[in-house]
Amino acid sequence: MKTLHRNSLRISFVMLGLRDYSSGGYSFNFRMVEALRQAGHEVDVVHFTSIPEKIRGLRFRTSLHVLGQVLKYKPDLIVISKSYSFMVPLRMLLSVRKYPVLYLVHHLEWHDRSGDVSSARRSIVRWFLSCGRKIWVNSLSTANDVVSLGIPEERLCIVPPGFERFKLTPGSRMQQPVRILSVGTICPRKDQLTLVKACAGLGNREFHLLILGDETSDEGYADAVRREADRDSLRGKVTFMSHLSQNDLHEMYNQSHILANLSHWEGFGIAVAEAMWAGLPVVAADAGAVPELVTHGINGYLIPPGDEKECAKYLRELVDNETLREKMSASAHRMAEEFYTCQDTGREFVNLAEETAGCKVCMELSV
Repeated sequence: MKTLHRNSLRISFVMLGLRDYSSGGYSFNFRMVEALRQAGHEVDVVHFTSIPEKIRGLRFRTSLHVLGQVLKYKPDLIVISKSYSFMVPLRMLLSVRKYPVLYLVHHLEWHDRSGDVSSARRSIVRWFLSCGRKIWVNSLSTANDVVSLGIPEERLCIVPPGFERFKLTPGSRMQQPVRILSVGTICPRKDQLTLVKACAGLGNREFHLLILGDETSDEGYADAVRREADRDSLRGKVTFMSHLSQNDLHEMYNQSHILANLSHWEGFGIAVAEAMWAGLPVVAADAGAVPELVTHGINGYLIPPGDEKECAKYLRELVDNETLREKMSASAHRMAEEFYTCQDTGREFVNLAEETAGCKVCMELSV
């Protein structure tokens, strides 16, 4: 009887930051590690937690440790997610030893700040990415960013990150007041400050703003958002929550009416996809990959980044008009049904890793 067997790969998966981050990008990376292992591949993860404590944060020594760990493992494929701070020795090795490399780009990191970057910094990132035989990106927007660095388009493969299709509970959001939900780390890029100011423009309307997000990334900014939310016009109408389980987050989507995502940049926008699945109209900044998910006037509204007046205008429309919310809710869910699931993404990612390594599924005879 003929059976299909995959060639098992030894894969070094390098995803290393200056601390043990708990971002969406790292969560995605670990999901892909599990997908690779479930497909029968061996994966050695080079992560903050795998670095000896005594050298964590020491860039040069950590960089040499990363190089040594990869060489010791003797991989068939190296997968790298960012890790620029610790990549120089390994990147130099890759200039002379042609290991197949799959590079992951969730977004270009200067979007976390002002978006401005020097030509020297762009050249450095291009040098890192140029070692990739293939480069995974999460959206057309991110792909265009990478191509703008001078990376050949044919090396890129767009695989959306996918999301878990959680159980929907129709009727759970019938309660008033209207709940406006914001999901994401509280930081300037996510621009919760503009959202809070916009909500102050809703006047005496019955609504509640729930801001879900880690406040430790930029504590000064988080304090400024809290001070704005404590003004008389908003007192009692804004709640902050930091750490929720995935199930609790899904329940928050089910119980809310509107998602507000004013981020100046999103490589994809998982919170937007999840909210759409739950049937939430979205008010979002017209930036990054979010316009690939939100169609203005159909399942939400797109506004210029940082425009609190436009944000307040569309929030007023949605808060005041239940019929409009329901119409956009149906459109949002219908669109989300076409998005990748986590399983779809895992399958596509495994195929991409195998293609990058030159691995082929082979036919064997079993007795």
